[in-house]
Amino acid sequence: MIPTNRFAVLLALSGLMIVFSGVHSLLMAVGIAGGLLTIALAAADWVILAREDKPEVSRSAEDILSLGAENRITLNIRNRGRRRTGAIRDTCPEGFAEPDKVRSLDLAPRSEVEVVYYVTPMQRGDYEFGDTHLRLCGPLGLMIHQIKYPTRQAVKVYPNLLDIKKYEVRKDRLSQPGVRSTRIFGRGTEFESLREYLPDDEYRAVDWKATARRGKLMSRQYQQERSQNVMILLDCGRLMGPTIDGLSRLDWSINAGMMLTHVVSASGDRVGLMAFDDRISTFIPPKPGKQQAMKLLQVSYNLQSAAVDSDYYRAFLLFARRWTRRSLVVIFTEVTDPEASRPLISQIRNLAKKHLCIVVMLADPAVMGAIESAPNSAQDVYRSAAAVQVVKSRKLAAVQITGAGAIVLDVSPSQFTAALIEEYLRVKGAGRL
Repeated sequence: MIPTNRFAVLLALSGLMIVFSGVHSLLMAVGIAGGLLTIALAAADWVILAREDKPEVSRSAEDILSLGAENRITLNIRNRGRRRTGAIRDTCPEGFAEPDKVRSLDLAPRSEVEVVYYVTPMQRGDYEFGDTHLRLCGPLGLMIHQIKYPTRQAVKVYPNLLDIKKYEVRKDRLSQPGVRSTRIFGRGTEFESLREYLPDDEYRAVDWKATARRGKLMSRQYQQERSQNVMILLDCGRLMGPTIDGLSRLDWSINAGMMLTHVVSASGDRVGLMAFDDRISTFIPPKPGKQQAMKLLQVSYNLQSAAVDSDYYRAFLLFARRWTRRSLVVIFTEVTDPEASRPLISQIRNLAKKHLCIVVMLADPAVMGAIESAPNSAQDVYRSAAAVQVVKSRKLAAVQITGAGAIVLDVSPSQFTAALIEEYLRVKGAGRL
């Protein structure tokens, strides 16, 4: 039980009357009576609070939360007694952004109330919600009953999947009315059917077993494969560590990569993942289905950026050895200038001979802001000049990557995921694989 401010004020007023009793003798008696009455009323408040049934409190939260997004948390409060007022405070994991820690309550008799708030995790990993604390005011407002509820709950923070529905419309463009998937015969590797031999057919297309059975030349007919391979190469090196708009470059990349994984799986394509820095930490070859997408999600949720530079030679060489089928290779990385990016550019040039490559980079809005804002001091002028040089060097590196045969996406955080999904749909729709 905790005394309220009202109790302290009434007791202080009684004390003042006793202190100034020299001015008038009656103040002594009034002060003592007031103090005793305040204490008696506080005791009555205490007894009432102690005898009342405690409300029931529980928390409703997903076991998996999304990084950098507002995740809904619900506190369910069931009041089994009379009308009560007070406040409730939940203990969130350290590092979670939340608007208000204490929320006021006004509980009607025998009612159930939901208190909803939102938390925004800023890092991936394993976390735990703590206990929930409830404060109830006595009917006289002199005492507060503080109750602790054991509501500890372990949660995992995964890449942001709350925005998946935003991209369902883009995915549906592949199956919208008027758009047909055309079968192209005579090429490809997927067997379609048998038919009679035509003079223009290649001899290697003749099915000799079927010819022997039917007594006439029969040819195999093929169609282009409808399910393509998508491989995500995730750079976890030093350059992916800096924070932009609250999330690291690696976090932005994982969020976009997992969204791409969802769309790829829903489109019937196969998707895989390789994460690397100066070594290869993860390699999962492309497979189809939602189970594969969930596997990649579980693998990527705890990846962290390293303090070393990435070894592109080692990573791309291993990829080339372990995966030989032509694929759409999406490379999440960061470049600074052509000289520092020379290892990356040389490996992309080799990779682009066999695969279709997309290099995805995150542009920093603060750099563009430094260029566009009007300078007010010499320091602002210097900052603007440095930003211009950064953008210039970055564009030169992007031009060389394009010259090496890759598609380059260099976009701001607000368009990062959307631009990648649009590019995948464009490549798929154009049949470039």
